[in-house]
Amino acid sequence: MAKERKDLTPEEKEVKRRRNRRRRLLVYGGLILVLWGFWLWVPWEYDFIQRRGPHPNPKVDPDSEKLFHKGTKVMVVTAHPDDSEFYIGGTLAKLHDAGAEIHQVIVTDGDKAYYGPFTNAAENRKVRRVEATAAANAWGGTDLVILGYPDGRLHSSETLVRRLQKAINDFKPEYVMAFDFDYPPRMSHGDHRHAGEAVALAVEKTPSVRWLMRFSTSYPNYVSDISEYWPRKEDLLKIHKSQFFGSRLERVTNMVEDSAVNDGERIGTTYGEGFRCIQLQP
Repeated sequence: MAKERKDLTPEEKEVKRRRNRRRRLLVYGGLILVLWGFWLWVPWEYDFIQRRGPHPNPKVDPDSEKLFHKGTKVMVVTAHPDDSEFYIGGTLAKLHDAGAEIHQVIVTDGDKAYYGPFTNAAENRKVRRVEATAAANAWGGTDLVILGYPDGRLHSSETLVRRLQKAINDFKPEYVMAFDFDYPPRMSHGDHRHAGEAVALAVEKTPSVRWLMRFSTSYPNYVSDISEYWPRKEDLLKIHKSQFFGSRLERVTNMVEDSAVNDGERIGTTYGEGFRCIQLQP
């Protein structure tokens, strides 16, 4: 058997180097394309340079005695069927116990769920609507509207803004709760940001709204004390069985609890939910 040659000519060495270079380009290029495609498919947004917070950013009271009062109208606008329970479930239960009237609008139908390549969109759409309805009933929502936009592909369009304006004008809430698109967490879902932006544009022409309360914010100026409502918030998360189950439910609950503890520390309580509140009407 012939021995492998070790003494290559300069021309042969150059050919070998070019061949290896092409292989590396194909491998690394393919990997980059796969990662880029995955990033486009899963609609998370990341701020490499986080926006500086508002300055000053004093604490405010969004007329909390009025907020947590019988008959007060509150509208909650979220991007996905489980967002309200995930971010403000304790506050919603607290509002219900105070006698507030709560109307919910969910912008997408949650058909993508965790964005797997073999996602059954029709089944997700059906299951998540049932879960959202059960959750709203659990925290005392008076009405639920699902606008049905595709999950993961939401944009703040003129049509969406007009539909939200109509929903707000029909219900005439004094408070609107929505995602903070100005100061979101450094990494957050694009649907959350675009839904929050659309709500901000919609409330500009809806005179009934006195306060816009933005959740999932990096710079809260008000914290709702949910210490006695934490067990109920845990139960609300469990309603979304298609999303949170087994070890995933445990991880999500721990993550939500960490956030609630951090917000609670801002006001010296065990658990809290932070908002960035903006007064629109006196």
